[in-house]
Amino acid sequence: MATYKVNISLPPDLVERIDEAAQDLGLTRSGFVAEASVRYVADVHNLTAEERRRKDIERAMATFKRIGAKAPPGTGEQLMAQLRKDRDRDTPPGWEP
Repeated sequence: MATYKVNISLPPDLVERIDEAAQDLGLTRSGFVAEASVRYVADVHNLTAEERRRKDIERAMATFKRIGAKAPPGTGEQLMAQLRKDRDRDTPPGWEP
């Protein structure tokens, strides 16, 4: 794998803490910073995906509420009954969620 050299500026106390942690783990400073960066980028990506899912769900719920407000009475119950019927038809025997 290709590697790049980068120059970063960090406060002295943080460099000391990084060096101590790296030594405890048997890593070089560079290896420690690289591993920490990989983990942080993954965390940010996962959080971003989770936030997108949450917003998508909130948006869908708001849409369903708007649709429900305009639908004739009993429509929701009819839709749920049809969804359950479809689920039961399409679920393989013995399948457990």
